[in-house]
Amino acid sequence: MKCINCGYITHERIKCPKCGGNLIQIFELKGEILYSWKLNVTPEGLEDSYYLNLVRVEDGKVLCKSEEKFKERDIVIVKNHGECVKYA
Repeated sequence: MKCINCGYITHERIKCPKCGGNLIQIFELKGEILYSWKLNVTPEGLEDSYYLNLVRVEDGKVLCKSEEKFKERDIVIVKNHGECVKYA
């Protein structure tokens, strides 16, 4: 989600945590991997293991999950549902 007032990017909120503005849905964000690490203990109902990735996007940083490990500086597409894939 992206705030229509200040442009802050957040996930699954009703109002912007930065300015209180209204949010609009973003379907994809393009960004650069800052760090990727594997989670072997995950919440119930999710995969047994997956990678959690810190991604620099236009207006900040977001987390996304993936089945593959990315290297620093890899370019990825972050989907609105929190998953990311390598940019082709």
